[in-house]
This record gives sequence, structure tokens and C-alpha cells, in this order.
Amino acid sequence: MITLKSNKGQTSVEYVMLIAVMVTIMGSVLQIVKSSILGDAQNCAPNSTAIVCSFQRSFNVEDLRYFTIKR
Repeated sequence: MITLKSNKGQTSVEYVMLIAVMVTIMGSVLQIVKSSILGDAQNCAPNSTAIVCSFQRSFNVEDLRYFTIKR
């Protein structure tokens, strides 16, 4: 059996595969964080803990539309 003397360390293919796996994992984690924390402003459930939904429940957005500043 022939063995190569310079068979130490990782090759560039292994580094590319490692980066691809890390990008895939980070993309899925960011998607979960986006949906659970930020939420969808157009589709808020009554018991949602998303920041956008809690802001929308706290302030009536339609009241802010007619806000006037007096001189």
C-alpha cells in the first residue's frame, strides 16, 4: 500500500464543506430567530411573544396616524 508523506491537515475541499455546513446551520437558526422574535406584523396571533406583535398590542397604530403637534 502506498502512502503519501504530505497527508497531514485538512484540504481546501474539507474547508469548503465545513463552511457550507456552517452557512446552512446559521441560515436555519436566523430563520427561526426571525420568526419567533420579530414575527409578522400583518399576521399576529393573540398569544404571540414577537416584538412587533407586542408593540402592536401596546399601541394602537391607527391612533398615531392622526397625531397632531400644536404650536
